[in-house]
Amino acid sequence: MDEREIEQGYANFHRRLNRILRKRDVKAFKAHVAAHPGQAGRLSHCLGLSDELAEIEMYKAILVRSALKDIHQEAISWLREKGISPGYSPGSGKRNRKKRRNRGGRKATQ
Repeated sequence: MDEREIEQGYANFHRRLNRILRKRDVKAFKAHVAAHPGQAGRLSHCLGLSDELAEIEMYKAILVRSALKDIHQEAISWLREKGISPGYSPGSGKRNRKKRRNRGGRKATQ
């Protein structure tokens, strides 16, 4: 497989993942991750979780995907209803964004 085919496979995995996340179907989410372990990366840990815990991870996955920003607030509400801190603030672009000083002494966002 050449580099272009690898990139296409990765892109196809994420497009399909976005469609599955929009449906909020935990069984389809786990099945997709299981079928593509090479592309799933850190999501692979969901395979060893109960459906209840994998559902939480599914909603967290929604939050880190900019293509799903239209359902971020719904995901945040769902997580908060379950008593889970989403670790994300809308509009920040990244979860748990930290500030640190750069060499010039001004604060830089990382």
